[in-house]
Amino acid sequence: MLLNLILLAVVLLAIVTSARLLMVFQFAAELRGKKAHEISDSENNMNALLTLVSLVGLFSMFFYLTATYYNEKYIPGAASEHGVEVDSLLNLNFYVITLAFFITQILLMWFAYKYRYNKNRRATHYAHNDKLEMIWTVIPAIVMAVLVLKGLIVWNHTTNPDPDKNTLNLELYARQFDWTARYSGADNNLGKASYTMINQGNILGLISADAISEQLSIVRADSLITDSTVTNGFLPAEKLDKEKTRLRRLIHQIRTVVAFDYAFKSGSETYAASHDDVLVRDTIIIPVNRPVKLHMRSQDVIHSAYLPHFRVHMYCVPGSETYFAFKPITTTKEMKAKLNDPDFEYRLYCNNICGATHFNMMLPVRVVSEKEYAAWLASKKTFAEETKTRLAQLGLKTNFVNNN
Repeated sequence: MLLNLILLAVVLLAIVTSARLLMVFQFAAELRGKKAHEISDSENNMNALLTLVSLVGLFSMFFYLTATYYNEKYIPGAASEHGVEVDSLLNLNFYVITLAFFITQILLMWFAYKYRYNKNRRATHYAHNDKLEMIWTVIPAIVMAVLVLKGLIVWNHTTNPDPDKNTLNLELYARQFDWTARYSGADNNLGKASYTMINQGNILGLISADAISEQLSIVRADSLITDSTVTNGFLPAEKLDKEKTRLRRLIHQIRTVVAFDYAFKSGSETYAASHDDVLVRDTIIIPVNRPVKLHMRSQDVIHSAYLPHFRVHMYCVPGSETYFAFKPITTTKEMKAKLNDPDFEYRLYCNNICGATHFNMMLPVRVVSEKEYAAWLASKKTFAEETKTRLAQLGLKTNFVNNN
């Protein structure tokens, strides 16, 4: 508190001192028989010279900051195939911007120096020049056309990669404030999901025969308790309305889950694709040199999947699914050696402010060889196995026999 008061006093003293100095300069000018706003030729020449000298400082700072921060330490090279093209496009833009920066700043400072005020010189009235206007219109238009065309080529190649049967389908499920990754398993197909299937054990809302049994047991029990509360609870009017709304939602949820159950039992839906899916919440493991297609969903608010080293960024929108495909080309081990950083890890971040602990919404990502990836995936329990365990805890029978 005392330190804050001292800082406030220093700031106020600086303001008062500056005001007094301005008054001193004004009095000094009046004693010399001049007005305070008048500038002498010597002062004008000095300011013009300082403007020219500032160009040296400006360029020196540019080269220093570029050499210090525009390098592998702060901006590691892209670790994905399309990321190399994105970096190439970014560098092309930087070259054009840098060239324009040097040309415009040199002309600006030189003109400020050369055409400084001179009482013996009058400005020339120069109203129009077709050739000059054509030059500064056509040249930027050509440069912009080249940059836009190059950008479209990179964009199309990034968002529409060549189809590959070996592509790994991986879902990123966002919710405040964590990520869950879902692997497509041996069939390489992600199972269907519905928000009505979400519960504490099935946070992604995946649909399978066993998950339907589990959800019906949970929701029916919840609806009985809520119905009893509404009927016999003697609640205040406001709370009673909330419980009635909750009961209506539970009834709707039961009907939806029963429809899934009917579709399964009638044979119109097998829901088999979700059986071998694998859910991961600690570290995402992906194989090197294999295309990965990210399927992104959100449970609550808009999140943003951001993998900076792979040049991947895509919003996760509630109620819809977004996509992004990329191919990692550098393993975590290789990147550690490249950066000389044994603690380096790729990371998945949320790049859209989503709440109070948004800053902590991240997940390590590790790129390994295909052999290491296969061994790791084989060691993980499938969704079907995890659901059976929960069913056993609830005392329910399983509807699914073969996990393959």
